[in-house]
Amino acid sequence: MRIGFDASGISGYCGIHTYSRELIRHLIQEFPEHQFVLLSTFSKSRKRKLKQKFGVHRNLEIKSVLPNRLALGSSFINLILFLRSMIIKHQAKSFDILHITKPFAERTGSRNSIITVQDLFPLTLDDYHGEDAKKEFDSNITFILEGTKAIIVPTEYTANQLCDLYPKVRKKVKVVPLAAGSGFRQNRNSPPESLKELLPEGTSYFLYVGSAYPRKNLDRILEAYLGLPEAQKAKHFLVLLLTGVASHLSDFKERNRNILSLPNIVVLGGVSEEELVRLYSSAVAFLFPSLDEGFGLPIVEAMRCGCPVITSNVSCMPEVAGEAAILVDPYNIGDILSAMKDMISNPVRRDELIEKGFDRAKHFSWKDTAHRTMGVYRGVLDSGS
Repeated sequence: MRIGFDASGISGYCGIHTYSRELIRHLIQEFPEHQFVLLSTFSKSRKRKLKQKFGVHRNLEIKSVLPNRLALGSSFINLILFLRSMIIKHQAKSFDILHITKPFAERTGSRNSIITVQDLFPLTLDDYHGEDAKKEFDSNITFILEGTKAIIVPTEYTANQLCDLYPKVRKKVKVVPLAAGSGFRQNRNSPPESLKELLPEGTSYFLYVGSAYPRKNLDRILEAYLGLPEAQKAKHFLVLLLTGVASHLSDFKERNRNILSLPNIVVLGGVSEEELVRLYSSAVAFLFPSLDEGFGLPIVEAMRCGCPVITSNVSCMPEVAGEAAILVDPYNIGDILSAMKDMISNPVRRDELIEKGFDRAKHFSWKDTAHRTMGVYRGVLDSGS
């Protein structure tokens, strides 16, 4: 089998990028009898970076055939997207399967394409999507969903959302969960380097990891933290490891400028995976009361690192976390605050969550994700669709 991917969606720190990288890496390792082709931009440095990410394998080919989206400047991006879609469609003729892991980018119209849809929040959360994202979804989703042979989603929650919105695609939808990488494991032997100069000796911290999108509910995290008694805030800091779009970061920082200037609130930028593992491993608890997710990958990452999880009782979070997390109403600041107090004052409950988290995280592995995905590929080919 010859399987192609658009490699433009595998660099970065968001869930889609992580999913694309880990899926491809494990497909290459688990199925050496199949050929995997990454469609890359013309840049030599880009091709070199891809080789560094995946190593040298007989069953991996990198083809520099795609123009950069900004090759002609932002004014001509639609033209570039059209050219890219035509190139991908042409390249797909040599593939048994074309897997689009970053949806709503190009309309390939390929006869053998499979798409992964991680979430649908631009269509389902009116108050928490950007206009650009909504326009992109609206203009592409019907075309893409009806033109693909299978649609992979990470949770039953997302599958149900998708089928409710587009009943015609129900038979195409396949649930394939995500996972945390093997590097995510408890490491309390080495304190986080990023916090050495920022946390007084003897203090600990609550941790948030992710973007500053409004749906991530950061404003309520701040309000809940401020509700802690002063003595508890003095001993338990709040650490926000923020990633994602610069405009969302700047909006969040400007909106909460006074709060973020408090000495017991720390904002970090990008860190290595090794440092992220240390941050998870040493935290009092991981705060993830998001309003909507497709999977919520940081939940599993935190659990693998022995970090108790406080997450939402809505969207897909209960499905992913199971009984191994404290589930809160993400719209209720008092609910979030109560869970934080519990993690400070109830060490027995905290230890129980850590053990349950280890057990829950074992349900998810990238090896399993790769094998389930290969099952989707084979199902499409066997059906002759």
